[in-house]
Amino acid sequence: MPTKNSLINLNLNGFLCLSIFTQEKYGTTCVEEQTAADSVIVFKQIYLSLCNAFTNRGHSKMYKFLLGSLIALTAGYSQQHSLSGIEPYIELISPSPLSSSLHFFSSDYFEGRKAGSASESLAAEYLASCYGWFGIPGALKKPENKNPLDNYIQPFSFSQNNKTVASRNIVAFIEGSDPQLKKDAILIVAHYDHLGKDTSLKGDFIYNGAADDGSGSVALLHIARSFAEAKKKGNGPKRSIIFLHAGAEEVGSRGSYHYANYAPLWPLERTTAVINMDGVGGLDKANLPGNTNYVYLLYVDSTSNHLLKRTKQLNTSLGIPLDLLSPKNPGDFQSDNRPFESHLVPALYFSSGLTEHYHKVSDEASTIDYDHMTKIVKLVFALSWDLSNAPTIPSAFNRDNYQKTGKYYCRPCGCSKDSILFDGAGICDACRMDLSPVWLKKR
Repeated sequence: MPTKNSLINLNLNGFLCLSIFTQEKYGTTCVEEQTAADSVIVFKQIYLSLCNAFTNRGHSKMYKFLLGSLIALTAGYSQQHSLSGIEPYIELISPSPLSSSLHFFSSDYFEGRKAGSASESLAAEYLASCYGWFGIPGALKKPENKNPLDNYIQPFSFSQNNKTVASRNIVAFIEGSDPQLKKDAILIVAHYDHLGKDTSLKGDFIYNGAADDGSGSVALLHIARSFAEAKKKGNGPKRSIIFLHAGAEEVGSRGSYHYANYAPLWPLERTTAVINMDGVGGLDKANLPGNTNYVYLLYVDSTSNHLLKRTKQLNTSLGIPLDLLSPKNPGDFQSDNRPFESHLVPALYFSSGLTEHYHKVSDEASTIDYDHMTKIVKLVFALSWDLSNAPTIPSAFNRDNYQKTGKYYCRPCGCSKDSILFDGAGICDACRMDLSPVWLKKR
C-alpha cells in the first residue's frame, strides 16, 4: 500500500492512479481502517504538493480538476456521519452526574440487584421511574396498565436449580421523527442485575456491581436523557430508539434472550443496530497497566464491521479520542449482544474490560475513573446519534440473504449437548440455557 509520502510525491503521470486509489481507499465506503480526519489531512497534503507541481508546469486545467476532485471526495466524508446539532446534548454527559447516579445505583440500598430478588425488582422500578421523569414513554404501554411503571416492564421467567425465577426487562422507546426512517430502530442495551449478597462473608457482603454493570445501566440512562432533551427541542432522532435494561444477565443473558427469542418489541429485521454496554466504568489494570484512555470493542466481523468503522471515524472526528482495542481474552466477554448476534442483527459491544474488582464485593462506585467513563459514554452516544440520524447506513452485510434452517444449538458452555442440533426453539435440556437458531445463506 502506498505511504502518505509516496502519495505526495506522485507526478502528473500518476494522477489517474491517485484518483482511483483515493476513491477506493478513502471514498465514502471507507473500506480500510483509515479515519475520516486522517483522510482529509492526506487529501490536503496531496492537494498542496500536486497543485504546486501542476501550476509550475502550466497545467492549469489539471489544477482545477484536482481541486474539484478534492472537494467531491471530502464532501463524501462530510455526508457520511450525521452529527449535526449534537453538541449541546453530548455535553450533558459529564463525570459528576455519572458519578452521582452510579453511587446511588450501586449502593447497598439495592443489595446487589440479584436476578429474581426483590432488590432487582426495586432497581427495575427505579430505572422505569427515571424514564418517566425524562418524558420517555415505555415500550409496553397498554390502556389496562394502571401503574405507569408497568408501561416499561417486560416480565419473563426461567428455570434455575429446579426453581422458576421471575425477572424483568425495562424497555423505553423514542419514536423516530422521519416518516420512513422511524420504521427502523437502534437498540441500546445494558444489564442492570448483579450478584446480590452473601451473608456468609465477614465485613462487606454485598456485591454492589458498580462497574458490572451499574456503569452500563447509568450510562444508558444518561444517553436516554440526552436524546429526550434533544427531542424536546425539536432535534429528536430520525430513526426510533429502544432503550433496553436487561435483567438476569449474570445467569446467562436471560433477559436479552427473552427479548430476542420470544418477545421482541420491534421487528429484528428492522433493528438496524444493537449497541451493548457492559462494564464501561472500570479499568483492566492486568492487561493495560496505566492506560486510562481506552475502550474494548467486540463485534462479529461479517455482520458488524461497518459499526466498528463508523465508531473509529467518530472517535477521531469528535476529538475524544480513545484507544479502540480488542481484548486479549474475547471469550470471557459474554454479554447481551450475543442473543441479537444469533439473529444476525449487527451489534457492537463496548467494555472497559474485566477489572481487578470483577465479581467481588470491592466493585464499588468509588473505584471508577469517571473521566474515562465519560469519554466512553460520549462515544456511545455519538454512535447512537449518528446511526439514528444518518440517511443511509452502508453495510456489506444483508440479513435478507440468509434464512433460518429450523435447527437450533446450545452455544458452547461445556454441557453434554454442545455439539447437538435441536429441532426447535427452546431451552437446552442439559444446561437449561436458551437455544440459538442456525442460519444458512440462501442460494
